[in-house]
Amino acid sequence: MGKRVELPKKAEPKKSSGRFYFFVDQGEGGGKVAVTVLKVLELIVTTIFAFVLGIFGPLCIWNGDIVEAEVKTDPSAVWWLISSIVYVVGMFVMMFGHTKTATAIHIFAAAGTLVTYYFYTNLFKETGGNGPSMLYMPSLLITLFSIAIMLVVNIPKWVDRRIEKENEVAPSILGDNHKK
Repeated sequence: MGKRVELPKKAEPKKSSGRFYFFVDQGEGGGKVAVTVLKVLELIVTTIFAFVLGIFGPLCIWNGDIVEAEVKTDPSAVWWLISSIVYVVGMFVMMFGHTKTATAIHIFAAAGTLVTYYFYTNLFKETGGNGPSMLYMPSLLITLFSIAIMLVVNIPKWVDRRIEKENEVAPSILGDNHKK
């Protein structure tokens, strides 16, 4: 029949020294650099749009003197604030190395951002505007960065598992496994 080819076994993983590096704990080689760059970009975007504008924007709307009462009582600012807080929480989860969980959190926050957009569009429908969308819509970039980080970190793992599963020896009904 065919010649059986065995792949070399994986080297033992390096034992960590017990240190956790906040940014560069994920990926290998070029992937580590890509993950670090994406995390820095995500941190910058999260700080500007989710933390600063996302927290202070709704607070200024509620406490501002030039804002009409109808805008102050609209739930859009509440959704904006909640989405921003969820983005910040997701950023902390991402920094601690839980890329899948952080991506799920950021997708949830992106849904909140889209709900905010819907509420502001309905509120300003008569004037033809959509509210302060230039302040909260860039937060969707955070979700894109999270998805990119998750893919860069996890695709090599998924490929390795698939290759390992394909090279697995099938069980024999005769009990004659060819182990070398």
